Amino acid sequence: MWRRAHLAAAVAFAMLMPTSSFAGVNVRFVNPEGFTDAGSNGFRSADAGTLAEIRAYLQRLGGKFLAPGQILTIDILDIDRAGMEEPWRGGSMGDVRIMRGVTPPRIKLRYVLNEKGRRARSGEETLTDINYQMNPSARFGGDRLVYEKALLDDWFRRMFPRDRF
Repeated sequence: MWRRAHLAAAVAFAMLMPTSSFAGVNVRFVNPEGFTDAGSNGFRSADAGTLAEIRAYLQRLGGKFLAPGQILTIDILDIDRAGMEEPWRGGSMGDVRIMRGVTPPRIKLRYVLNEKGRRARSGEETLTDINYQMNPSARFGGDRLVYEKALLDDWFRRMFPRDRF
């Protein structure tokens, strides 16, 4: 009974809070089994770990770059990770990717930004960086999606500059 009372109070509090104070990112993966290269360990189709990591990263960027009252919906249409797995170079090396200048990361997405309940802007873009190996945003540190995250960082900085708010 005591838990129900606390739950009811929490729900009532959440309903009374103005929704314009929240900013967030909703991420959907459209046909992930058909993605060019979003897998790991030699699988080209998307794996749940890669998609979950990208979703969490986009939500973190939204918290950093979006203003209160903004809701960003992103449909990920395709992912082609940086580099290429070359299993013939050593058998089962796991998630080892060979990085070359001709294998940049590429993410195709569609987005809608809503501000205070109204559509502020929308579009479809293909993010890529042919100089990905020299991108200062890509601080490796052992992150297997470092180049893809750098692409998303750069896109958020360009699309949602913080000095606007």
